[in-house]
Parts: sequence; structure tokens; C-alpha cells
Amino acid sequence: STRVALDHLESIPEKLSLLEDFKDIGESNCRREMIEERYTKYKEIVSSLQQQLQDSKRRVQQFEVCVISNDVKMDAEISDIEVAAPSSSWQTQTSFLSSSLLSDS
Repeated sequence: STRVALDHLESIPEKLSLLEDFKDIGESNCRREMIEERYTKYKEIVSSLQQQLQDSKRRVQQFEVCVISNDVKMDAEISDIEVAAPSSSWQTQTSFLSSSLLSDS
């Protein structure tokens, strides 16, 4: 019985070290789960930001198309005005000249 008691006492530190190893494994698993949760949240945030970036790029492209088409419309309107302006000016000059000629005669 003495020998059994000595064997038992000698095995206690080994059992304690096994318990400490199990505690370390438990803590390690807990940390791993926390890290996985943080990583999942990080991935969700990154995905959301990427989607917002794509939406913003799409809006900028739509705005640029709108601005370009408005510029083309304005250029066309300015061209129409420039074409119309000389003809009205020409008509004014013609009527002035003809009225001058008539008054001279």
C-alpha cells in the first residue's frame, strides 16, 4: 500500500500538468473563437465598404454621362444661337443699308 501511495503521489504532478494543458487548450479555443468572430465582422465590414465603393463609382459614371450629355446639348444650343445671330445681324445691316440708300435717293 505504501508503494501504491508513492506511485499515486508521483503521478499527481503529471495529472496537474495535464489539467494545466487542458486549461491552456480551453483558453486557446476561446481565443480562436474570438478571433474568428472578429474576422467574420471584419469581412462583413470590408464587403460593405467594397459595395459602397462600387455604388459610388457607378454614381460618378452616371453623373459624368449626364454632364457630358448636358455639355453636348449646351454646345448645340450655342451653335444654334451663333448661327442665328449672324443672320439676324445681317438682316439688320441689310435693312439699314437699304434704308440709307433709299434716303439718299
